[in-house]
Amino acid sequence: MLDVPPDGGRGWVVVLGCVIFSAATVGWGYVFRTILPDPCFSIAPVVLTTHQVWGVTEEYLKNHVFPDASDSVLSTLGSPFLAAGAIIWTISMLACIFATKLWHFFVIMGPVQGIANALVFPLIVALPAQWFLRHRALATGIVVAGSSIGGAVSSLIFGVMLNSLGLKKSFAIYTAMDGALFVAAYFMISERRKPSQRKPIVWFDKSFFTDPVFWSLGGCFFFTVFGYLSPVFFLPTFAQEKLPNLSPLLSILPVAMLNFSAATGRTLVGLLGDRIGPVNALWSAIMLSGLIQMLVWSFVSTYAGIMVFGIMYGFVCGCFLSLSPAVASQLYGSSRLAGLSGLLLMFNLPGNSAGAPIGGAILSATGGNWLAVSLYSGSLQIIGATVLLYARFKREPKIFTVY
Repeated sequence: MLDVPPDGGRGWVVVLGCVIFSAATVGWGYVFRTILPDPCFSIAPVVLTTHQVWGVTEEYLKNHVFPDASDSVLSTLGSPFLAAGAIIWTISMLACIFATKLWHFFVIMGPVQGIANALVFPLIVALPAQWFLRHRALATGIVVAGSSIGGAVSSLIFGVMLNSLGLKKSFAIYTAMDGALFVAAYFMISERRKPSQRKPIVWFDKSFFTDPVFWSLGGCFFFTVFGYLSPVFFLPTFAQEKLPNLSPLLSILPVAMLNFSAATGRTLVGLLGDRIGPVNALWSAIMLSGLIQMLVWSFVSTYAGIMVFGIMYGFVCGCFLSLSPAVASQLYGSSRLAGLSGLLLMFNLPGNSAGAPIGGAILSATGGNWLAVSLYSGSLQIIGATVLLYARFKREPKIFTVY
């Protein structure tokens, strides 16, 4: 008997639960980028690049290394790991209350929360597909957008608490909030697919390495990720340099707006992918992302201009993350998606590890020339979009067609 997803009803409750998990875990990765310079950490002044290294290391460990290792395991073992991830995450936030040195946060925000994210993120992204068919792209996009919503709200709330309450009290309150949200979200989420219905995963498919289309897609992500993180990491510093009298809250507000805009963009891009094709949508989003950096970020100097740039860039910058599974499925079919997703993450490693630090090095080497940073990161994303064209026209030579 054909199992048809209900495309609504209980499924939207599941999506809401997944959004809460996404906001509380993945969204937290956006918070520390905006508060690293805060004096509550009681550390000597550190060059900006060092802060970026911390941020990208934490982001990479949480969102790439550990989810890659656990994706196949979770698709076999299912939702009990969701509770384990929530517990580990809550413990890690409690540990932050007692952290006093920079390396403590490296350990907590990297490996520990990386393990927690590994147990949570792949499952919450996969669950909407069990409940939706016609609105599957929209439902998945909403879950992914939850991280941006969480990042935006958390940046504002935690930033205010940190300035008024201090580090320990802020983490104590935030941990209690996370715990309450996890409990509520856990009871919203359920699986439709029985364990016996889960298909086995191909862990490693060597045939991809002989296909130029694979290298075209991988090269696209390689260059795109290199240019992706600089605005997200540097925007508060950029705002403070352009407008020295800004308050701490106003300096992080552009990043918060960037995240709110990213939530909208990541949600709607799934619908765009359904209309014009996921590969076409991916190329458009990456090209626009690079152009906005080069043509807008390069020339803004007022607070209004910085806010406009944050909103514009946020709307398109994270779309490639939402579109990656759909593009991989379009190029190779859904049956090979699990193995391909893991291999493609290899191409994200250099950009996640070195993209923003190189931007910081360029900023220092040019004496604080922000134009050099925007041209560096924007041009790399345009190169990424250009590299994708081989895969696009190799699979579908027609220009004006849905693909």
